Amino acid sequence: MRQTAVAGIGDVVYSLANDAAELLQSMGEYCLIGRGRSTGKNGNQSVLHAVGLNDIHLSLMRSHLLVRWISGMQIRSQNELTDYGFVKDYDAVVTVRTESGEYRFALEYERTPKAMKYYSAIASCISEETHLSRLLYLVTNYDLLRFISRFFRQSKCAVFFGLVGDWHSQLLETPVSSASSKRPIPFREALHGAPTYPAATPLNYRLPFH
Repeated sequence: MRQTAVAGIGDVVYSLANDAAELLQSMGEYCLIGRGRSTGKNGNQSVLHAVGLNDIHLSLMRSHLLVRWISGMQIRSQNELTDYGFVKDYDAVVTVRTESGEYRFALEYERTPKAMKYYSAIASCISEETHLSRLLYLVTNYDLLRFISRFFRQSKCAVFFGLVGDWHSQLLETPVSSASSKRPIPFREALHGAPTYPAATPLNYRLPFH
């Protein structure tokens, strides 16, 4: 067990050392972690990302909306070791329950921007996704939302974008927008298949979420 003090959290974060992770893997747990995977240079950023993603998970559990949460580790295991994986190692695949039934979507939590080629590659590959029809990006601010969403204007998959701050206060009522939408709608309506309204011009303004 390792202890890591990470700026921005205030508490010590505990994580499994390599040997413990490999022991769990040998016992059948989803710990697909080789020795080269847990010693990256961006350790603190990875911890902050994991803590933020865990907060999203807990918010759904506490609200009793969550049916199933497939973690990124489980997804990587399925993608690498089976022939029925997803097209991407999503942060999670989530099933929630609404008044209309159960709905599943892929989740990506984005704290900081990545290279443009990264998002272009994602936009291309999710068009081949056969296991899911919705992807939700939760991001930290409007500028990041606008930056990422522009790469998905031609996507065949329904990709929605919202603010993680809104998620923690509104959950499925979080306002989300698609790359081609004219106005935001609650994520609950997006799950239910509500239509989006094409914008006449590219979205280069601050989205009116509030």
